[in-house]
Amino acid sequence: MDGGSSHYTLPTTLPTPPRTMPDLIRNGGELFSARSSRISNNRAKNQAALINLVNTQEAFHALYEEWDALNKRCSKGNLFTSWEWLYTWWEIYKNDGRRQLYILLCKDENHKTIGIAPFQLINNPRKYFPCSRQLVMLGTGETDGSYVFGEYMDLLIEPGFEDEVILKLSDYIYANKKRWDGLKFHQLLVGSYVSQLFKHHPDIRCTVKKEGFRTLIELPETYKDYLMSLRKKMRNNITRTLSRLEAEKVYSIISVDKVEDVDEAITILADLNRSRRSDLEKNSAFEQINFENYHRKLAKRLVALNNPKQGISLRVLRFCKEPVAVLYSFIDGDTIHAYQSGFEKENGHRYSLLTMMLTQEISNSIDNQSLKYFNFMYADNENTYKKRYTGNTEAMFTVSYDKNTFKHTLYTFIHGPVKEWVKKWLRNT
Repeated sequence: MDGGSSHYTLPTTLPTPPRTMPDLIRNGGELFSARSSRISNNRAKNQAALINLVNTQEAFHALYEEWDALNKRCSKGNLFTSWEWLYTWWEIYKNDGRRQLYILLCKDENHKTIGIAPFQLINNPRKYFPCSRQLVMLGTGETDGSYVFGEYMDLLIEPGFEDEVILKLSDYIYANKKRWDGLKFHQLLVGSYVSQLFKHHPDIRCTVKKEGFRTLIELPETYKDYLMSLRKKMRNNITRTLSRLEAEKVYSIISVDKVEDVDEAITILADLNRSRRSDLEKNSAFEQINFENYHRKLAKRLVALNNPKQGISLRVLRFCKEPVAVLYSFIDGDTIHAYQSGFEKENGHRYSLLTMMLTQEISNSIDNQSLKYFNFMYADNENTYKKRYTGNTEAMFTVSYDKNTFKHTLYTFIHGPVKEWVKKWLRNT
């Protein structure tokens, strides 16, 4: 799986239908009728799908209701493919680099949306030759180094229409291949729809590579069951540290559930995260103003929804009134994603503040009957501290598509066999 494959396929899951598209989008977009080569001509006439290109922020904003409805019905739909996550991202990052909206809506003969491809076109510097113009997912490709890391993104497709929508989108993207040099999609799970594009276009090359892991805990019936699943040393450290904290400190963990409290909590999180990462001589995502602004806006938007199935868990640990640790997570259906944290160095070691916040969040998640999984999200390898919490790792992937042209072939040859030959020659001289 580390190398390229002409068409590596990852398994699939299912999505669902929204409402008719506003006239605003229909008038502003481009229509393309893509017929499946696997359907008879008569059936194709009846079931030809229209592909509508949405390329303005105004049209993107108008998509809210049908996007939200489709995302909720899709089995592949999640917080990171939600309108809130992606539209907020576009508001903040639209001027970061040279990028254009390229959202594709697939509609049936009755103009009902049966698929959404949340794409953007990035015009990279020439150093990215031969893929200077890349078609990528919205919510990815930040050029300022902030790396929002929207994971598990994919196409949204009506259940039962997977093959048809993937084919129609493939045909449309292929027919407009002069607009892009390549496609690249990061941090995909096994079974992604985008890994199944271009099956009927042999001159488009697909490469699949591993890209990190997520660590997922299946939540047990009780917190006691969870503690007993840990290694004895880890379990003893948790109980001993909690006892020390209760004996030595007056503390509270406050959950942020009001829009007016979001700004203060994000400020505390950003300050503690920057301080902790600086102590470790590592960069903090909060060093980039776009990243902080994005999460201020997103968190407010999600809190305002007051949706128990899709929102945030933003908890602040205080000693008396002094904030010493923050954990920022996302509630996403039956899963909670631990996303960012920050804690004070002075008390961090004695009270194991990160472990304290994580295990308390796991405990709260177990008590929440609608949650079944605790997800640690991305790590670049399997053997990080996250593994100590008894989660199972799952590989993620990057999928790239390239045209089978001379410049792509030359680039692949130079950066493949020629590069390896030069390295070998240098080692032997």
